[in-house]
Amino acid sequence: MDDFAEWVRVTFGLGEGPLTCSVGGHGADGEVWHLQVGSRHHAVKRPFRVVDVEALQREADLLGHLGARGVEVPTHVTARDGRLVVEVPDRLGGGWTRVSHWVEGTSVGGRPSEVAEPLGRLLAQLHQAAPRASEAPRAWHTRMPPPERWRDLVERSVGQPWQAALEDALDTLGEYAEIVEAAGSGAQPFLVGHCDLHPDNVLLAADGGLRAIDWEDAGAMDPTRELAKTLVQWHVLGEEVDEGAVAATVRAYVEAGGPGLLSGLTDFAMVMCSESNFLAHQLAVALDEGAPPQRRLAARDEITEALAGYLPGPGAIERVLRAARTSGRAAP
Repeated sequence: MDDFAEWVRVTFGLGEGPLTCSVGGHGADGEVWHLQVGSRHHAVKRPFRVVDVEALQREADLLGHLGARGVEVPTHVTARDGRLVVEVPDRLGGGWTRVSHWVEGTSVGGRPSEVAEPLGRLLAQLHQAAPRASEAPRAWHTRMPPPERWRDLVERSVGQPWQAALEDALDTLGEYAEIVEAAGSGAQPFLVGHCDLHPDNVLLAADGGLRAIDWEDAGAMDPTRELAKTLVQWHVLGEEVDEGAVAATVRAYVEAGGPGLLSGLTDFAMVMCSESNFLAHQLAVALDEGAPPQRRLAARDEITEALAGYLPGPGAIERVLRAARTSGRAAP
């Protein structure tokens, strides 16, 4: 790892000083390393997939825009030749790497209710500072996997440990599809947002506030739908809803000037689509015999977590909506 760290230092022009590198995290999209050069801290990412350079440039532009407006985000560091992402030599493992400024904080972990109010303030800050989007939200956030894809994945999952849970989830996925079909793409004007603000992508800072990291999925969104998505990902597990935390997050969001206004189940289309598409993608990876073993194992873990609690039924989502109404920020 020392050779890789030294290569990153030179390639990205990170300056001189003592050099240390440690594991910073591991997610569905890649590995993150914490690189310290002297007193300067950086996040070094090695994505599993080929990097979309145009999407990465859009992400860098967004983070630069937010940073200029006082939002603490992991802005990008360009290589000495101006590139945002650089191919890693085969002698150092190959693949690609990118560097950003390190955002200091600790994991929220299993304490989402304890930071319900800071979460509302963070989301309002991001929505207020966000630029207007020039395009509509991506299909990942507006369209469900078609029924034939689920049939194929179920058939291929015969004998797998998640088979029964996947079959049990089909009714919920069908209900999602009906709601999403009625929802459309959302209300304009769209903003450019994080789009994946779940607890693993947020850090608790020393000042008690929250900081958003991992902006790879940033894109066009309806702020109401991102609010709804965030409430589900933070305060719902299966059919259990922390209604007090939902109300606290929405109340803080309103008081901080957040523009989202929940009105019905269709406002939850974004979370329904994203969780469903994520599950379908992880199933495809886990069932792909040609995929790297590490990726398949990681996908199996993601499938287990998703089927255990990330697909709440419409009844649970109705309770989220009712709890939001008690905060005064949902249409009656």
